[in-house]
Amino acid sequence: MPSKSIKLIIYLVALLGVTPAAWAGAAEEVAATGQQVVAAFEKGDIDSFIAGWADNAVFTPSVQAFRVESKAAIKDYYSALFQTYPTRHVVFRQGSTRVYANDTVVVTNAYSTLTLTDKSGNVSVHNLRNSTTWLKMENQWRIVDNHISEVNGADRS
Repeated sequence: MPSKSIKLIIYLVALLGVTPAAWAGAAEEVAATGQQVVAAFEKGDIDSFIAGWADNAVFTPSVQAFRVESKAAIKDYYSALFQTYPTRHVVFRQGSTRVYANDTVVVTNAYSTLTLTDKSGNVSVHNLRNSTTWLKMENQWRIVDNHISEVNGADRS
């Protein structure tokens, strides 16, 4: 019969193998949710993509002068983008994650390269800066604010 310490080790290994997400911190949870949102973006799955946003979220895109306010308006914006550019791919780099307010607010920043292909096969590549604020709402991470700006070359200051 195994000793108590061996039983404890077996129990902990089994528990770790079954529920590692239960012990993930806010940064890891947001990273996993963010991966799902990006995958839905690339697939053009608007319903899965928009599920990651809060109802009163705000999105500031790089290609228009004014922000887009509300989940419904953001869904309309991205639905049009998905129709115009049926193929989308994004690669992130130099990511930064900061956690606040007792693990209920996460701010992520990154640079990204977004490649869009329109219905005619024309490809455009955009170098972007991204800043996203996530809020834990009813035990789910939701995007409450997202700002994207185009990187226009070297800093000339």
